[in-house]
Amino acid sequence: MKFREKCEIVERKNFSHYLYLKMKTDRIAGEVSPGQFINIRVNESFDPFLRRPMSVCDRDGDFISVLVQIKGRATKILSEKREGDFLNIIGPLGNTFPLTSRKAIFVAGGIGVAPLLFLSRILKPEFMLLGVKTSEFLPDLEAFPDNMEIIISSDDGSTGTEGSVLELLKGINLEGKTLYACGPNSMLRELSEEIKKFRDIDAFYSIETIMGCGFGVCKGCSVETVEGNYRLACIDGPVFRWDGVKL
Repeated sequence: MKFREKCEIVERKNFSHYLYLKMKTDRIAGEVSPGQFINIRVNESFDPFLRRPMSVCDRDGDFISVLVQIKGRATKILSEKREGDFLNIIGPLGNTFPLTSRKAIFVAGGIGVAPLLFLSRILKPEFMLLGVKTSEFLPDLEAFPDNMEIIISSDDGSTGTEGSVLELLKGINLEGKTLYACGPNSMLRELSEEIKKFRDIDAFYSIETIMGCGFGVCKGCSVETVEGNYRLACIDGPVFRWDGVKL
């Protein structure tokens, strides 16, 4: 069930290229689960016209939080909001991460860390691998559980290990485990090649894509399945099995 609400911003933080917003909701927080997202109208003037989808990165009672990468006009407008301002929000939207009794591993690329933070409230992964472009794109990780190991890589070596996040995964035995991942499609494609080396493994991807409406009307977020059909990331996803869609 989805709701449309005006939610008050009760906390905001800017750090580097990211914006953290915590909002008070009437009903959304009580319904949302890890993997789902909300659609935010950034301006009451309908300029920009389309809402912007944001993964819910945390829930605490009646409050939900989002982590936003500031990289365009709409997110710049969001970054100018202040505590006490209200945002017009629709949610929760999309599906959720399937839970597992197996040992879990998280793999994130940049802003893909957002839905995995929410998931870490329920699952306790062995560790999370996080890849960023440079140290400037390293999000605030303090909200993750203290006992959760986070292994970082960066393209230029300015933080963590130099190289791709997938290089950190090589040599790790993934047999009998479940991977949860969110990041650019290029990262997910490389991850799939690594997964194919193992016989007994589950993996679920949260797909990053443009969503015009967020509830299946515009068809702008079509994802091709391995059978040659199409599914919509906004209602059939954004979470898909690793071997179910073409990236």
